[in-house]
Amino acid sequence: MAAKKRRKLRIKLPWKTGRTDSGAQTVTVKKKRRKRRFRLSRVRKQVWYVLAGIIALLALIFVPVQVQKNKLKKLGYSKDTIAVIREKKLAKTLLDNAYYSAYLEQSINDNTLNLDYIDMYTAVTSERGLNNYDFLLINRLTEKGYTREQIQNLFKNLKFWEITPLLVFDYQAAEAPYIDDVIAHRDMNSEYHFEVSGTYYTPYKETLPVPDQSDITMLVNKTYYLDDTYEPSLADLSVYYSAPGQQLAKEAAEALETWATAGRNVGVTFYAASAYRPYSSQVQIYNNYVSSWGQEQADALSARAGFSEHQTGLTVDIAATGEDDKKEFKDTNAYIWTSTNSADYGWILRYPQGKEDITQYEFESWHYRYLGTE
Repeated sequence: MAAKKRRKLRIKLPWKTGRTDSGAQTVTVKKKRRKRRFRLSRVRKQVWYVLAGIIALLALIFVPVQVQKNKLKKLGYSKDTIAVIREKKLAKTLLDNAYYSAYLEQSINDNTLNLDYIDMYTAVTSERGLNNYDFLLINRLTEKGYTREQIQNLFKNLKFWEITPLLVFDYQAAEAPYIDDVIAHRDMNSEYHFEVSGTYYTPYKETLPVPDQSDITMLVNKTYYLDDTYEPSLADLSVYYSAPGQQLAKEAAEALETWATAGRNVGVTFYAASAYRPYSSQVQIYNNYVSSWGQEQADALSARAGFSEHQTGLTVDIAATGEDDKKEFKDTNAYIWTSTNSADYGWILRYPQGKEDITQYEFESWHYRYLGTE
């Protein structure tokens, strides 16, 4: 039986068809291609999302940096300095406070900036500058009650030695009158002479005990006092360089001997005419001055009991030997040598001429205070 001839099923579809060589219709299906296109489109979108995220992240990083750089540039900083500022992470501090000066920029670049006093670098010029003594002065003024703004104003307008008197003067609630007074006296003032027209200190107005009686640099003046029980550890002075019966604190006694010996080696002889005085002796001395001159003059010439440096055992009144033709010690060769060389042996001329407004004492050419050679 002959095999039946198979008929090819031809289905007419609504989409694209074609014909084979035999005339049969075929179906062309493009679903796979469409699916592939969909997937490619989805990948492209993901890529764009990633790129957009990266761009946004870069913008978050670099735009604020550029804004920061522009702000620092507007303050006055150079491109190179801005790089140093960012490296040292100083930008926020400088921008938040609008800190800029040529000296501040210089200090940032040469790595001498003291961050604790960064605001002070805007108050002074490069010529004035700042050093460790200035930082110490700033601390002392702060302890006395001055605000940072007041201190900036003082440093902006005055020299170091013009500011230091405020450490012993009364606290000035308004610093501007003092600044004006000092500037008005610049034609006559110097590091060796200082006077002002105003009154900035009232002796014995507000008295305080000496904070640290063991400190060889303790300040005893018309504000800080020692009570009637204070007595240092004393050493007798040799009559070779002292009047009989004189004593000083041990370290000062040794320093006096060295100082006096050095003077003799160059032909200058002097001796301690008066050294340590107990509280009770100062009571008698001061009362004698009051009886003779009145209290106002007595306060200019002598200390009240407890306020005398002689009670510290670190103070000596000296006299010259072999210069009897000179009426006053300030006219002697001994004074010329001691006042010039005292610091080399740890002594200072405590009440110098020209500093009466600061010390509140008349010039005493014979009165020296031991502080140590440092």
